[in-house]
Amino acid sequence: MKAMRVLIASILASVSFNGAAAEISAGMWQQSSSTAGDCADCSITVTKATPQIIQFTSNNGWKGYAYYASKEDTYKGAFQWEGADYRNTVFLVQLTYEGKTLSLKTESPALSFSSTYRKK
Repeated sequence: MKAMRVLIASILASVSFNGAAAEISAGMWQQSSSTAGDCADCSITVTKATPQIIQFTSNNGWKGYAYYASKEDTYKGAFQWEGADYRNTVFLVQLTYEGKTLSLKTESPALSFSSTYRKK
């Protein structure tokens, strides 16, 4: 877990930020669809770590950070799952916010999926 934090901090420290970052609003987001299987009880909570960095946690065991990439108008980062199947897997993630929908796309050698969320 400590190595994960060091990796994320290193990635985020190497990025230059644009002061006009679009925002994903803090709070709870309810999953509305997922290619990993729909889950009516799944949600993520977004908190702002800094003006351009968000932390997101799920109610099913994963936690990550993402920074705003102004050129792509998206958030990019990584998360790690606490579950036994993917405990040592780092997932790269991209989050975009359009209208009222938060979209999450994630990739790793072990599993890739996309999901959408609506603000609770």
